[in-house]
Amino acid sequence: MGRADRMRSMGACNLALLDGLELCGEWDMPMLEPCDVVPDDLIGFNYALTRSSDGLVDAGVHFFLEDYQFERVWREPARYGRMLAPFRCTLTPDFSLYRDMPIVQQAYNVYRSRLVGAHWQRHGISVIPTLQWSTPESYSFAFDGLPAHSVVAASTIGAITDRTASLLWRHGMRAALERLEPSLVLLYGRPMPGFDWRGTPLIRYDNHVTERMKTWEAGARRAA
Repeated sequence: MGRADRMRSMGACNLALLDGLELCGEWDMPMLEPCDVVPDDLIGFNYALTRSSDGLVDAGVHFFLEDYQFERVWREPARYGRMLAPFRCTLTPDFSLYRDMPIVQQAYNVYRSRLVGAHWQRHGISVIPTLQWSTPESYSFAFDGLPAHSVVAASTIGAITDRTASLLWRHGMRAALERLEPSLVLLYGRPMPGFDWRGTPLIRYDNHVTERMKTWEAGARRAA
């Protein structure tokens, strides 16, 4: 392999982003710094460009979306970091951890989230760690690289109405609270019924996609 080919391969893996970063755990997860920023609202990455151009940047940007809508941030983290810089903060990308996904692929998605987040932090962006896990088998890497006593973010989207997903969410969140002792949790979506936050402060943000659908449905009923 020639030098040019090697450089292209390294670029595709974002290996240059590792320079100077501290790694931890058996999976060498990049470390994130704690964050204490609290946004007025959370908007999806898919709406971030419009909001930025409108100057409405007091919100934070979340990635609780289908992966295809933000896979590009892995391919071009510097470009999208510049796009996100005007916002009050951004969450780390929430690359999916499906419970039927091979464990090595789950670890890779956590690694990608940590690396992109650490890169953005290095360039002055306020980055809030997103909590990610699947089954208890993922705990061996799911919380590596996350700072203790920091503001963190989580979502209940898709986890409340599915019994198995609800049980896994509860178990994983309890593990996260015990290990990280976050100063504040930013929760995107409806609260998990009956969940004991053990005194951890919580701020909830609405799922705007759901709210828009309710508005459209109400408008359609009135029109009918």
